[in-house]
Amino acid sequence: MFRLVSISFKKDRQKILWAAGTVGGFGTLLLAQKTRLEPAKKTQTAIMPSPRRLPTRQEQLQRLSSGKQFDVLVVGGGATGCGVALDAQMRSLETALIERGDFSSETSSKSTKLIWAGIKYLATAAAQLLQWQTLMHPIESVKAFSGEFKMVLGAHKERRILVENNPHLTNWVPIAVPMKNWIVWPPPFDHPLFCTVPIVFPGVMKFYDGLSGFSCPPSHLMFKQRARRKFPQLDDDVKYVQIFYEAQHNDCRTATCIALTAAEENACVTNYTEMVGILKDEQGKAVGIRCRDNIAGKEFDVQAKSIIFAGGPFTDEMRKLEEPKCQPAVNAAAGTHIVLPGYYSPDGIGLLDINTSDGRFLFFLPWLGHTLVGTTDRKGPAVSDPGPPEVEIRWLLEEAKKYLADDLKVRRADVLSAWQGFRPLASDPHAPPGAPVSRDHVISVNPETEITFITGGKWVTYREMAEDVVDRVVKLKGLEAGPCRSETRPLYGGVGYTKNLPIQLVQQFGVSETTAKHLASTYGTHAFDVCKLTKPSGKRWPRFGRLLIEGYPYLDVEVEYACKHEMACTVTDMLTLRTRLAYLNSEAAMEVAPKVADLMAKALGWGRAEKRRQLEAAQKAIACFGGPRPHVSKSANSLTTGTGSVSDIVSLWERLDRDKKGYLDLEDLKFTAKRLGAPFQSDWEAARTFKRMDADRNGLVAEEEFVHWWHNVDRKDSFRKALDNQFPLSPSQ
Repeated sequence: MFRLVSISFKKDRQKILWAAGTVGGFGTLLLAQKTRLEPAKKTQTAIMPSPRRLPTRQEQLQRLSSGKQFDVLVVGGGATGCGVALDAQMRSLETALIERGDFSSETSSKSTKLIWAGIKYLATAAAQLLQWQTLMHPIESVKAFSGEFKMVLGAHKERRILVENNPHLTNWVPIAVPMKNWIVWPPPFDHPLFCTVPIVFPGVMKFYDGLSGFSCPPSHLMFKQRARRKFPQLDDDVKYVQIFYEAQHNDCRTATCIALTAAEENACVTNYTEMVGILKDEQGKAVGIRCRDNIAGKEFDVQAKSIIFAGGPFTDEMRKLEEPKCQPAVNAAAGTHIVLPGYYSPDGIGLLDINTSDGRFLFFLPWLGHTLVGTTDRKGPAVSDPGPPEVEIRWLLEEAKKYLADDLKVRRADVLSAWQGFRPLASDPHAPPGAPVSRDHVISVNPETEITFITGGKWVTYREMAEDVVDRVVKLKGLEAGPCRSETRPLYGGVGYTKNLPIQLVQQFGVSETTAKHLASTYGTHAFDVCKLTKPSGKRWPRFGRLLIEGYPYLDVEVEYACKHEMACTVTDMLTLRTRLAYLNSEAAMEVAPKVADLMAKALGWGRAEKRRQLEAAQKAIACFGGPRPHVSKSANSLTTGTGSVSDIVSLWERLDRDKKGYLDLEDLKFTAKRLGAPFQSDWEAARTFKRMDADRNGLVAEEEFVHWWHNVDRKDSFRKALDNQFPLSPSQ
């Protein structure tokens, strides 16, 4: 009988799944009506003055150091800090913002590039609500679920605002969730009821659509045959594929545009300006800060009625300047991303694994012509170095293989770039005993200095966070301010933008279609100003526009434009943030670095010494990014026992990596020994040799592990002798 039920379910699965989706959508409409969910306000393009030239960085610094008192001074130029500056200035508050590096140079530029409304948060909250502890503490459990649900509703509203206001910076991306079984075990989120996710997921996604008033493209199902046509890389062993939509953006560009929009509104916005001290009055209240221009090295004071720290995971570093022994408020979690060639995500379709080997979500997304895979989640102190741990790169590669066809090899050598970023996990150190713990962003005021800090939250809610903290400061300081007006303000380049702008660029300036799309999605209507700088290409087509490097749409004139009109200061920033070349392909960024240094030297008037210093700093920064080959550890470089330089040993390792996977496994070792005419006497001997190489015991020998083994193994070892005889290396220096 069980078999008959299974057959019937299999034959009618489409009807059942569509019914589940209908019920979910109907339920969402009822919920929206009950909670009076209001859609985001329709974007109205305000009557604005004609675009004016933004002040240069030097002009902004002169204003900042003029001795005037600002109403609001924001420290931190990520998405949240820039959002605070924009919100405050639009309320007629005299506002200044400083950032110690370039805009969004830390957390805001290292996200998964999604404007994500948060399906995971709903699932996590539901899993917690369905625990036994809910029966023991029903009120607390329901309150916790309600708080999480309100947070997700807010994220849906903010996603809609960001997308509708800024079509030049955002786009919708379809994301596929493959379902390989009707019952999943072990279940997602470690809850037994979630084993039925494949059955209820269509209804859940319609519910998710409804939370934003169905403003996103509708979620839908894709069954096996169609999925294979649309996504040939996908494993054949799927029951169906759930498609839903999230918004996507170039995170760094969006954050930079928030800063430039604040400057358009007449905020005093400066990068490479660092807080080095705090000015206090006789009562200990903060009345300003001591700043340093990190380009010129000069220090000066800035007076302000209110100060807001928006340092993300680095907020505690700021707070130590006002209170050296302050109680920590922020823990950091590191996330690693890798970039693969674009052919892993065809037709602009992403993929989501909701049940990885350790329970985390894993995205597999198309981004700027490439495929972005991430993220991991590892607790640890925040650092600025983007260098990702090799073990996390390999974990991402292994997880990425799970849903891909057997004939598609995801190799270590396919990694074009990799980096890690840190997100803040916040708490309020100034909250009274027994106060509820925030599940979203935290705003806290130091009662002694009256400095306010904001941290936590998510990219999608940056505007909401800014509104909340400005409301708090206005009330705290009694400032005369108007209402929040950022909800309908398009960001830099958005006023007057239309979907046909790329075509206009092609027709008017003779640039390629690929470049035109890139310029439109980066600069919006200011793409016309960039194109006015283009020179003849010397080709039949495109007639204008010289590329920085073949294979990427970036033009050489973008360097000049960013330097003269958008406060770009360093070669490092040009290759990592203003263009995303280092994030897309670290080797390509390294190759083009000298050319970018020449262009910036001409635009900014650098001498030879400064150009050389800038180039060396950029090369050092780009070297921290991951790439096709693992970094050789410093410990391996410092060892000199044995024979052969590190570069020689790395070359040998590459020859042994016969499939170009980026690692050696036990079978590679056996094959190599046999090919060298010195096969292992037994499997036990092969396993023992392999174990000596495999330092982290993960069953894979990375490049640095092989180098370390080479320098430390006894030269009389049979396998080492066979390698020495076949591949003699030059003596180590």
